[in-house]
Amino acid sequence: MLYINECLTSDTPVKLVNANNKRSLFEKKEPKTYFKKFNHAEFIGEELCGIKNIRCAHYFIAGLTQFKINKTLSASKTEKYYPVIGIGSQDFKESNKTYKSIRDYEVRANNGFESMLENAHDEENKKQLCRDMLEMLALDIYMGQADRSEVNIMFEEDENGNIRLAPLYDFEHSLNSTCMNSNYLHSSALYSFKNIDGCREFIRKYPMFRDILSSYLNVNLAEVISRSYNSRGLVVPSDKWGFYLDFDKKQKEKIKSIVK
Repeated sequence: MLYINECLTSDTPVKLVNANNKRSLFEKKEPKTYFKKFNHAEFIGEELCGIKNIRCAHYFIAGLTQFKINKTLSASKTEKYYPVIGIGSQDFKESNKTYKSIRDYEVRANNGFESMLENAHDEENKKQLCRDMLEMLALDIYMGQADRSEVNIMFEEDENGNIRLAPLYDFEHSLNSTCMNSNYLHSSALYSFKNIDGCREFIRKYPMFRDILSSYLNVNLAEVISRSYNSRGLVVPSDKWGFYLDFDKKQKEKIKSIVK
């Protein structure tokens, strides 16, 4: 467990947001900002998405207060507002697009991936949607994502009916071996791999997945973490590096077993 106070410096920028903003990104009357408790994996997930050109929600340090205020202060100057410091994220929805959960489509149990492809507008859209979902699956396997449930997978439709995976969000149950389902190599509402053989079978159907997944063998997780923290004025506690590097080693060993 990593706590926000372990990572703050006196110069960490904290965006103060009003308590009334505490609402889901996807409710009908969305606020400008969604606030949640601090979790290190959100920042790291966003940084990895940036490297892989995957669209993703943007996360920042936020202070939840009762005051109607919307400004950014250094952590050392927030005392008079008594904020609860956590993570904020801007609503990423575009007004000319429709956003739906995977539950809004007709999908087969344990195979949302192929069911979603059947909903594609045309062959070109199917290729793009397939790529989007393969990118998410590979990222989730590397990060050990344990909560890619139906509410954490959103799709967007444009005015022509083309479907794409919406920007990714909610990485908090990642980078933590204790959260992972020991009965599955990876489990999600989109697709579940019982074991390495199941993942290899999937690769035979979607060969590009091998290259997408293999690309994580070249990720320098230490650099990714440093950038994700430094860009927000945070520091990584020195006693946490061993945990991160051990997790990275185990996930890469798993990926090597899959793609060999």
